Amino acid sequence: MSETPAVVGGGGRPMRRLIPLLPALLYIVIVAVDFGTPDEFRTDTMLCLVPMTASSLTTVRATTVYAVLATLTFLVLDPWLAPSGYTHDWAGFVVVVLGGAIAVATVLLRTRLQDRVSRLGNVVEHVQRALLPPAPPVVGGVRVDRSYLAAERDAEVGGDVYDVVATRYGTRAFIADVQGKGMTAVGAGAALVGTFDEAAFTEPELHRVGDRMGEALERFGRNQVLLGGPDTDWFATALLARFGPDGLVELVNHGHEAPALIGPSGVRWIDVPPELPLGLAGLLPAEERAPAHRFRMAPDELLLLYTDGTTEARDAEGRFFPLREWLARHADPRMSGAELLGLLQRALLAHGGGRLTDDAALMVLRPEPAAPAGAGSSG
Repeated sequence: MSETPAVVGGGGRPMRRLIPLLPALLYIVIVAVDFGTPDEFRTDTMLCLVPMTASSLTTVRATTVYAVLATLTFLVLDPWLAPSGYTHDWAGFVVVVLGGAIAVATVLLRTRLQDRVSRLGNVVEHVQRALLPPAPPVVGGVRVDRSYLAAERDAEVGGDVYDVVATRYGTRAFIADVQGKGMTAVGAGAALVGTFDEAAFTEPELHRVGDRMGEALERFGRNQVLLGGPDTDWFATALLARFGPDGLVELVNHGHEAPALIGPSGVRWIDVPPELPLGLAGLLPAEERAPAHRFRMAPDELLLLYTDGTTEARDAEGRFFPLREWLARHADPRMSGAELLGLLQRALLAHGGGRLTDDAALMVLRPEPAAPAGAGSSG
């Protein structure tokens, strides 16, 4: 299962390489000004700025070297360039020494914080893999491409989740958008992924898979109350799919966005009769539930699933992203799923001015044609 990374801007690398040289440049400027100005105008006390600048740009070792260099330089320049009758500037010496000490303490604190952030980044990476587990590009005869655009800067996970597994009942997939934001929504998403990965292998009916996921979300809500959280009904919109033989597709819609079927004849929107969102299905009697929607996909068709962060992405004037119009103009079944997602990502970010107001999960599914009998055999 290929992952299409978010599109981010590049450039500026030569400038980043020059940033660690700024303390050295500042040192040279201060010394040069001290030599080039009258004796009454002294800048050697400003040497304290050199290690303090280095503390935010370089390593602990480099900052320590600059602190020592600034102190030694002050000891040399102060009597050398002093006017006649000038006594040693002990106050300036103390300023330079204290500046170096503060700089070393600052860089030590900064590096410790960076190490902690790095460890937290590893935790986030593991959480992401648990929520969005990696898989091969082809799962049970279905080629899968997917991507995730987080609304929060530097975030990798959120309340939008998806997964695809190959089972004895066919290849099953789901995409869901959990209510709420933050780490609590991440926990609810993890409950959905874990339950889907279990129920998809044991439940013959796609409806029952959704029921099990809804029950897991209800348990999650009850546990949140026991932990002191608010007594609210947790729910998630979701779309569940099953890919069977000969291109047969079965869909169950729990209040989710309609998927798009992209083929040679254009884009067709699959309007599945919606059910209540996961976690709220118990409010509707079982006999009133809509049957699963079935249709067939050709090998040259793509099925696009997405969350509402896609359709609700806003531009500077508050206008929503026109997904249907965009697909009508740009979708091409000759594209790979990764190409389509990359193009759609760029369009979303351009529409939103470089960032989104809500997480946007995207997934493209395409059944692979079955290999002919005897393919790959020698002779």
